[in-house]
Amino acid sequence: MISALLVRARGVASLFPFALCVAAMPIATLACSDAGISNAADTSPEGTTEEAITDVNHSSVKRQSIGNCWVYATASWAEAMNRNAKTGTELNLSESYVSFWHWFEQIVGNDLDRGQIQTGGSWEEATALLTTYGVVAEADFIKSEATAEMSNRQDEALVAINLSLKSGALKTAAARRNRTLVRSELARAWRLTKTVAAALDAVFGPTVTGTASKPMKPGVVSFVRPTSTIAASYTPAPGLPMVDKTLANAITDWRTARYPSLRSGNSRAFEKRFQRALHDSQPVIISWFVDFNSLDDEGRFFAPPTTPGHQGGHMTVMEDYEVVTPSFGTLPVGVLETRPEALADALSDGAKISFIRIKNSWGNERADRGFVVPGYHDLYMKHLNGP
Repeated sequence: MISALLVRARGVASLFPFALCVAAMPIATLACSDAGISNAADTSPEGTTEEAITDVNHSSVKRQSIGNCWVYATASWAEAMNRNAKTGTELNLSESYVSFWHWFEQIVGNDLDRGQIQTGGSWEEATALLTTYGVVAEADFIKSEATAEMSNRQDEALVAINLSLKSGALKTAAARRNRTLVRSELARAWRLTKTVAAALDAVFGPTVTGTASKPMKPGVVSFVRPTSTIAASYTPAPGLPMVDKTLANAITDWRTARYPSLRSGNSRAFEKRFQRALHDSQPVIISWFVDFNSLDDEGRFFAPPTTPGHQGGHMTVMEDYEVVTPSFGTLPVGVLETRPEALADALSDGAKISFIRIKNSWGNERADRGFVVPGYHDLYMKHLNGP
């Protein structure tokens, strides 16, 4: 089931919420399913996509080792926005860096899950962390994982910090209010080098009194402010030429839309919104509900299973879709569509989307998972629509 998606278009009509989220329920309650996670390291080729109806400038596929799909999806979104800007380089942003600060805020804010770190989160949380703490290249935060598909350090750090919360230096409420101690314990759990730990101090102070919105002191680690440095390119409205802005601009301009109840009859209007964004080669984040009994050997979440399986919320980034149009028939996924008339037909009221192709954070090649393209899955509307 679709929970929400994030697109650039403004002027959002009020839509009835569907499935996981109601209007008053933030996506922050939606944690990632850990059923797509394995701690076994893989050595596999980079994820690539075929030419498509739409062609988003995605970065390489990664593989989460803990339940922080929302961090990976948001980082992937930012990397795609930067590639849209034709910078000529592919960013490899550190998801570990974002998770580090997510844990810090949980501990000092006494927002733990039964005394432990909660790894789930939302777009709103991810972009707030980027705005507050900036972004860092993976090579600058954990050098040994600069080219790794999966971060084993994240899983190790989670075990270490939860042990500290349970019986170690952070076991008391008073200790968790000590921001310097919390920073120190997190640095130990993540096994940060002295250079990286010192750079954090130089930018934010030992008690984290500075933020990425303030001037950053130069150092060995390149902390980047989204307000001025990271390029992002996107259209201000559907069909208009792209404009070069910053990541901070994109965070402000993107909007959350809730999937409407099928009974409301607004689902086609909702679909058109993400279609238009994809036609403009813009990444769209989608939160949806996983049921692994609907995942077949070819990497398709095809339909709700007769017997429900392991379930959980998940966040990924769209790449493409397949649609049956009234006048041009099926516009297949994996075939770049450039005919204006066919693209317009895909947006007609009579067009029916068969499935959405998404870039996932489960790696490129798995013995226990099939992929339609390495690192990518197809989400059929039958699955997304429930029950």
